Amino acid sequence: MTIGYVVVWAGVLLALASVGLYLMSGRRPALRRGARGAFVGAFAAIVAAEGLLMYALLTGRYDLQYVYSFSEESLTPLFKIASAWAGQEGSFLLWAFWLGVYGLILMRTAGGYERWVMAVYGGVILLLMAILAFQSPFAPLPKPDPAPAVWPPRDGFGLNPVLENPWMKIHPPIIFAGFAALTVPFAYAIAALWRNEYHEFAVRVRPWAIYSATMLGFGLALGGYWAYETLGWGGFWAWDPVENSSYFPWLFMAAGLHGLMLQINRGRMVRWNPLLLALPHLLFLYGTFLTRSGALAEVSVHSFVNMETNALKILLGMLIGSVLFTLGLWAWRYRQMPLPAPDQTKGFSREAAVRWGIVLLSISALISLVGTSWPLITKAVGKQMEALKPEFYNQVHIPWIVITAIALAAAPILTWRGMCLDSALERLTKSWLAAVATGFVLFFLGFREPITLLICTLVAFTAYANLGAIWRRVRTSRLTLGGLITHVGLALAILGLILSYGYERKERVVILQGQDTFAMGYKWRYLGMTGNEKFPGEPLADKFNRVRIEIASHDEKFVVEPRFYQDQRRETGNNVVWPAIIRWWDHDLYVSFFAPPQIDVSPLTLALHEKEKGTVEGYTIEFLGFQTGGAMGTEGFRAIAKARVSHPDWKAPVEVEPFRMVTGGGVVPIPVPLPDGAQILIGQMDVNRRLVQFQLVMVPNKPETAPRWVIPLEVYYKPFTILVWLGPPLTLLGGLLATLRRARDVRYGAARATGESFPAPQPRVVKPRGRTPRRVKEPVIAHSEQGSGG
Repeated sequence: MTIGYVVVWAGVLLALASVGLYLMSGRRPALRRGARGAFVGAFAAIVAAEGLLMYALLTGRYDLQYVYSFSEESLTPLFKIASAWAGQEGSFLLWAFWLGVYGLILMRTAGGYERWVMAVYGGVILLLMAILAFQSPFAPLPKPDPAPAVWPPRDGFGLNPVLENPWMKIHPPIIFAGFAALTVPFAYAIAALWRNEYHEFAVRVRPWAIYSATMLGFGLALGGYWAYETLGWGGFWAWDPVENSSYFPWLFMAAGLHGLMLQINRGRMVRWNPLLLALPHLLFLYGTFLTRSGALAEVSVHSFVNMETNALKILLGMLIGSVLFTLGLWAWRYRQMPLPAPDQTKGFSREAAVRWGIVLLSISALISLVGTSWPLITKAVGKQMEALKPEFYNQVHIPWIVITAIALAAAPILTWRGMCLDSALERLTKSWLAAVATGFVLFFLGFREPITLLICTLVAFTAYANLGAIWRRVRTSRLTLGGLITHVGLALAILGLILSYGYERKERVVILQGQDTFAMGYKWRYLGMTGNEKFPGEPLADKFNRVRIEIASHDEKFVVEPRFYQDQRRETGNNVVWPAIIRWWDHDLYVSFFAPPQIDVSPLTLALHEKEKGTVEGYTIEFLGFQTGGAMGTEGFRAIAKARVSHPDWKAPVEVEPFRMVTGGGVVPIPVPLPDGAQILIGQMDVNRRLVQFQLVMVPNKPETAPRWVIPLEVYYKPFTILVWLGPPLTLLGGLLATLRRARDVRYGAARATGESFPAPQPRVVKPRGRTPRRVKEPVIAHSEQGSGG
């Protein structure tokens, strides 16, 4: 698609022009208008490229490598659009799209920082578009040799089955919105270091830091939902190296925005904030390299295949250059930066709690960073590449979460100047008593493991303390509630994760067709499959196959339909599982598979050479000879064993031709019915020895010969997963409220930092709670005409 290449290269050139014009606009301010126009043009090129790719997917342009690899005719239009970000090229383009959107906003809001911020920001877009120029979503599909009769193909390979999920339409756009937002604080940090100005920088970057942490955190939560509902292992987070590559940038951004809080409110951390705010973008580039280069392909289910060589060189240069430039610039400016304000706190202060929060967030990020890099470390020292187990992360985070919960609970009740221990404990008493009561409730509900129960109590303490702070502030300053709501959401989500994982019950349930099985307090019965269930058939090859299971107890009965099919489009095959989840307010019943459904049958067998006759259980079979149909070795080829079958209860013998047929999923035996309802098929076959094993199934009065399905289920009881679903939306709400509030403060804060005159915002008058007192009317005095006249 030539126009696609043209549009991408136009984006490269326009981004280059924008960066150059911004850099030259210092002495020639008139060039800034041209720089803005070039940036808008680069964004238009990105939008055009995205639109062309979606058009190609919707119209079935299977002559393009990307469309052929990630689309097919059976996909719905929305999934065809979603496949625009299923591959490397499409996800890079989605990243560039969000960068363009934020760049348009940044041009209008950066103020005196525009020149430097947009030069850095445009440089990121320039390199990203250069990657797309070499690893293009519009590359043609290579024509095989020898060429097939039909070219280009009339259908594509389609999405990976795991991606055919509603979350595919939602999760990638949101998490890439968070990834792209990390670039704004990075650009501001580089601009601040270059200008050697840090007060206006803190005010302007603060809403962007809050927004990027909010969107990236919410995107991570949506990824957890997707894993829970799709992968079939009953969890939200597996500490996979590629999952972690998104996690530690989020933690460092959270640390950076709390550093900004200390800088703006207390004049602290001035020297460290530029580095903290640049790190998330740098670490995201590192994670992108790990994900896209194939470096973690051996240890991660999320890793992409290798990138095109030139594109990988650009990405690697982007990573190394950004890291060296940032660290070098920061080290050069470090001694020139303003000294932090003197510490004027006494006793226990909010500043100390926030500092502890920054340290704890950084520690968790470093643990995740080392764990993510561990496969590369093991390979570098000559050992087999190996990822750390989830148990490692869980164990090292136990003391971390204890201290973090206490800091999160204490921060909102402490003052900036500090207070004595007695005053702090007095303010926390109600929240602590409520948390202890929650712990007792959990204990009596059966949650008895001591360490987990302690952690749950402390996390509940965090939630109650922040809810108390919300209650106190809602009557005075509703605009400051965003951070507190975010903390409550985080506490609820963490509490739900701990309860659902730490106290889950798991049991393997094997159901035989026609029999009831009792497990987990329920009676289980197999009802059938929605795919093609004609024996032997291939119901498991049906993409939309659902396994119907009836679950009953003494007071309820319901049907679950976990999905299972074998994706036979790939050479190695792939078992695809979608669990069935039944939700109650206090738990989930999670039904998945621990192995593929199997057919259990004990057929009557008889091995015969050609022209040989034999008898089994009254059936006399004479093997008459071999026949074939179709081209040998190709799909549709049939190996036929012609036979004559007789039985004392039949009027006459019958001649049958059971056969084995080559299909896309392998060699399948096709049965032939007999007069009494039995079926004959071919088991094993040796053409060289002219030997066939005949099998008889569905034989009357022989129940063991009737095939029946064996359904191997893995069932989880997951308590209080509802908290995992409630927490992230609250964090999103709180983060967006905080972003809006800090965005409104930018003009006043920037004017204050630069010494410009700007009217201070008027404090909002809060009306007293309760009924408004009735207005007292003045008495009406009647005047006579004489008195009122003149």
